[in-house]
Amino acid sequence: MRKIAFIFLTILLVTEASGKSVKIFQGLNLSRYSGTLYGENIWKLRIGFACGLGYEIDFGSHIGLEIDGMFIQKGSKEEVVENGVRQYTINYALNEINLPIFLKFKLKTDSSLYFLAGGEFSVILSHKVEAEGAEIGISPRKTRGSYHGLAFGSGFGRKIRTAFPFIEIQYHLGLRNILEKSEDRSYKPSAILFLLGLRF
Repeated sequence: MRKIAFIFLTILLVTEASGKSVKIFQGLNLSRYSGTLYGENIWKLRIGFACGLGYEIDFGSHIGLEIDGMFIQKGSKEEVVENGVRQYTINYALNEINLPIFLKFKLKTDSSLYFLAGGEFSVILSHKVEAEGAEIGISPRKTRGSYHGLAFGSGFGRKIRTAFPFIEIQYHLGLRNILEKSEDRSYKPSAILFLLGLRF
């Protein structure tokens, strides 16, 4: 307990002595699942929307901590293929609250370019499945309530008066199968996010 209290107190002291900022952002993402599929079926990208807020703490001129909270429309498309011929497409729509935590790095003090590396935790809000061109409906499998993964990114921003507009690219790599009790299939969500925002 003493060690935990010491670490917590150290974080508070560093936080108080560091520069802090808040950011808001929105953008689009390209996502798809990875994992096992039946036969010749293949995964395809799906376009979604993303928006959120972030809180940043600078520990110095080269390193900092960034905590984001996002709503993301992830998912995937699965092309069902038999004997080399496409039969129909299954659309997976995954809505989630995503909580990535990054270490933020700057190579130079005066540089507007920065890099992000960390992890993500996602709470699944809904997971819908629809089939395009299929004669029968597709029943969704039971989905977990959450999953985790790795997250990386890079961004560029400039100060304009009191605000810092920025552009940012993030890559989220899901590490956990979101299907419950599934031995024959594995859905691991991954996404590339293209974000625009303001930092205050």
